[in-house]
Amino acid sequence: MRCFPENARKGARTYVFLAASGFLRRFTTAIKFFSVLRKILFFLTSLSTLWLLLGVACQYVPPHIFWPAGFVALSLPGALVLNGVLLLLWLWHKPLWALWSAMLIFLFWGQHTRYFNLGGSKASLAPQAQQIKVLSYNVRVFNVYKHLHEADPGLPEKEMQWVAEHPADILCLQEFYHDKTENAYNSRKRIGKQQNREIYVGKALTNSIGAEFGLAIFSKFPIINKGTVTFERPTKNQVIFVDVKLPSKDTLRVYNMHLESMAIEEKDVAEAIQSEAGLKTKGRNVARRLKGGFIARSHQVERLLEHIKSSKHPVLLCGDLNDLPSSYTYQQLRRHLKNGFEEGGSGFGFTYNGKLPIRIDNQFYSDRLELLQFDVLNQIQFTDHFPLEATYVLNAPSAEEGD
Repeated sequence: MRCFPENARKGARTYVFLAASGFLRRFTTAIKFFSVLRKILFFLTSLSTLWLLLGVACQYVPPHIFWPAGFVALSLPGALVLNGVLLLLWLWHKPLWALWSAMLIFLFWGQHTRYFNLGGSKASLAPQAQQIKVLSYNVRVFNVYKHLHEADPGLPEKEMQWVAEHPADILCLQEFYHDKTENAYNSRKRIGKQQNREIYVGKALTNSIGAEFGLAIFSKFPIINKGTVTFERPTKNQVIFVDVKLPSKDTLRVYNMHLESMAIEEKDVAEAIQSEAGLKTKGRNVARRLKGGFIARSHQVERLLEHIKSSKHPVLLCGDLNDLPSSYTYQQLRRHLKNGFEEGGSGFGFTYNGKLPIRIDNQFYSDRLELLQFDVLNQIQFTDHFPLEATYVLNAPSAEEGD
């Protein structure tokens, strides 16, 4: 038998020892890493659970009673995203613990569908004549000011023509503008009279040349009643309504709303998060405006709901809510009415045409209305809002309602 020299045997033993030592060090490091990772995941899971529960609870707290609840509710999408990320991390690290995050997603699925939905159009046996086509749109005063159409001088005419020729039976327009002295902005004539639509305008302001600013509802159905929902506190924002007589002889009440504005510029938000100095200056200003908006809208939505509850007719509520789906304002409306995007929307449904991915424009409706189709027309980019287009049919009242 051939024998290896003594130094060769020693070298082999040293190599094996070093290899084993290296493996043990890597193994120990991996154990420590996964131990630390597990602790971090446990902490983040506890944080996201508490955050999620507090955020949902704060949707039921009126900001005019406890204003910090508005900020907690505003942050709720962050908790939803964090919980989704944790689900993926637990599936990779320890699948059994992923059940907790999965359970939270299941329990609060309704919160997720306020931001992302997989719905779509529904088939209906209702005749075309019974279908009600609705357009809701913040028209931004038809871009009348020079700075709004400087890049495209033809923008106001393009927008006016698109709105006027839209086939909707009912149009609810926010930030409406009408100037009878200039044909390009003679909205009552071009959208109303020339298209055989009746009109009701809620004027928030009339300027020195007699031009009107406010809300407008146009209808191809006869308007048999109209009015304004008044708020206790002075504001330029408002809600108007009309009762329209449908071909079926039923009456539908249509509300057009534009609640208190957030009054926040995108550049202020950007500056607030880019530096400590920006956070101190712009951040405080943004927070102050958010607080004021939370409080004002909580008062306004309660007054609006009082008016809706007093209606003897089925209700369609359209407009610019100026609040997110996680807010007290949205939650109060959602408790009494269905939401068009939640019931028939698809994708994320962002309605703000800007850098902030938010959904602040909505259509809500009562149980007797059946939603057939709902779309956010994000290809229409005339203003800083996207139009909402929907089709409904009004079902016959139930036996209990008939009694």
